Amino acid sequence: MLAFEQNYKIHLPAYYFKFLLKHNGGSPKPCLFTKNTDLGIIVINWLNGLLEDENGLVWNIEIFDGRIPKRFLTIGDDSGGNQICLDVSLNSTNGAVYFWNHEEEYEFDNENEILNNMYFLANSFESLITSLVTDEKL
Repeated sequence: MLAFEQNYKIHLPAYYFKFLLKHNGGSPKPCLFTKNTDLGIIVINWLNGLLEDENGLVWNIEIFDGRIPKRFLTIGDDSGGNQICLDVSLNSTNGAVYFWNHEEEYEFDNENEILNNMYFLANSFESLITSLVTDEKL
């Protein structure tokens, strides 16, 4: 895990780091996020782990390089291919979580990271996880 952080020059928030050590990704239960009324209900399909396939953080970093601003780490997705992203910039000590809408994707250069298709979800990964609900709670 530390090698991953050093290789990509990022620092993972403590709660997310512990999540990876314990679960190494997977499908969250419960999986519904309802706190952003502009987006409606988000079904979190998968949370990436330190795997060597399309469910892994490294694979997603490579696939979304140049598509998602560098300050974000793609940590999961919804059932429609949109990404759940963790802000790993130095300014985000808790690792705020955002929703990247692929239908609003456009080209940008990494020096001018335009965030028009990035939607704030939670102040931290912990806040995101603790706010997930089941169908019965809707």
